[in-house]
Amino acid sequence: MSRLLTNLHRLHTEKGSGRLFEELNDLFKDSFDYVCTKIGNSCDNEVYLCYFATLSLNSRLHFAFDEDESSLAIRLKEYEGTPISEGDTKKCELALCSGSAVLFLRGSATGLILDLQEVQQRSLDSPFTETVLQGPLYAFNENLEVNAALIRQRIRTSQLKAWETTVGRSTNTRIFVIYCADVVDESCLAQVKKLLTEMDVEGIQDTGELLRLLDKKRYMRLFPKAILTERPDRVTSDLLRGKLTILVDGSPFALVLPAVYTDFWHSPEDSYVNPYVSVFQNTLRFLAMTVNLVLPAFYVALTSINVDVNRLEISLAAAASREGVPYPVFIETMLMLIMIDFITEAGTRLPKAISSTVTMVGGVVLGQAIIQANIVSNLLVIIVAATAIANFIVIDYQMGLVQRVLKYFTVVGAAVAGVLGIVFCLACLVFYLSSLESFGTPYLTSLLPRKGGRK
Repeated sequence: MSRLLTNLHRLHTEKGSGRLFEELNDLFKDSFDYVCTKIGNSCDNEVYLCYFATLSLNSRLHFAFDEDESSLAIRLKEYEGTPISEGDTKKCELALCSGSAVLFLRGSATGLILDLQEVQQRSLDSPFTETVLQGPLYAFNENLEVNAALIRQRIRTSQLKAWETTVGRSTNTRIFVIYCADVVDESCLAQVKKLLTEMDVEGIQDTGELLRLLDKKRYMRLFPKAILTERPDRVTSDLLRGKLTILVDGSPFALVLPAVYTDFWHSPEDSYVNPYVSVFQNTLRFLAMTVNLVLPAFYVALTSINVDVNRLEISLAAAASREGVPYPVFIETMLMLIMIDFITEAGTRLPKAISSTVTMVGGVVLGQAIIQANIVSNLLVIIVAATAIANFIVIDYQMGLVQRVLKYFTVVGAAVAGVLGIVFCLACLVFYLSSLESFGTPYLTSLLPRKGGRK
């Protein structure tokens, strides 16, 4: 007799009779891909196999439907060696929705769960949102086990640990919290585990959504509190520095935390190049951040309020460039900033085949036409173009979105109080960043990237 049949009769004897057959059929009665079929008899009892045709691996379902087959054990031989567990109606329901099959006797209260899941996934590709100049050319995909394996292949030590949980009443999404036990911040780890354990939501679709749920201080959500990345080398580097990594089943992005402000401005390539080159690149990034924040605001302040600060030649050149412009400086600046954000968003959301054409039309044709129509000045077009280029230098996409929002606040401050308004806005920004924490770590902890934490 097959081992599966032995286990079936043992369950039927130990657990007693029940209505598993009727309960499963009632739960999935309107599901087009639900299959519950009789595969034979054993000891005057009917044996049923239930599964979802769209989730289970069909190559493992090679049992015979021919009623002339004399031995049910021969039909079940295909399942020998398959991981087996047992469960009641609730566990069988979750197992079926996860791609497993359930084998049970008619009239039993429990069944055997057979792991026949067919994982739908894409192959390993290069990162889409993070350009790789030097380093590994593969990225995470939507399979949780594959992502964990990519990390395990790069950190070959027993100190690499993983804690698993599920989140979502309907989705039952599996989540891994990965860390190096010898360098991890224990208080941060305990806090993350507590938040995930107490999380009560209907479902989780992506790591970005999970980050929003983990952040309890909703009024301080402007700046990202963790890094979203699809690069395994960045994840492993941060793990060795004592950070945590959260992987969500179905998402190709890993969540690295805690994260301080400077973490969003450093690329993994900084560790692969000459240190002097790395310092030069970091300097360019922070300079670009400053340009993005204050350049349009300085244009507004120096051409409308603090005109006496400029040299006479600069004031005359600015006045000449605005000759015939019907709008105040603040209005034309806001108009151009919003227009450049329109073009950026269109180039991001449109299909790649037409996004470059739209960007070209918006950036060149529209820009030239708006100057000839004397709606904005030539100098402002140069400033807005420089601001847009500076915004694209940011390493992290989340931080880039924040920078796009912040420049409007500094422009408003410049329109109200000139240079003093810009200084006030920057001071408020520093105070705001000083009040932020990323899972127990102050947001302005370090001005330089922290070096390796392993001893």
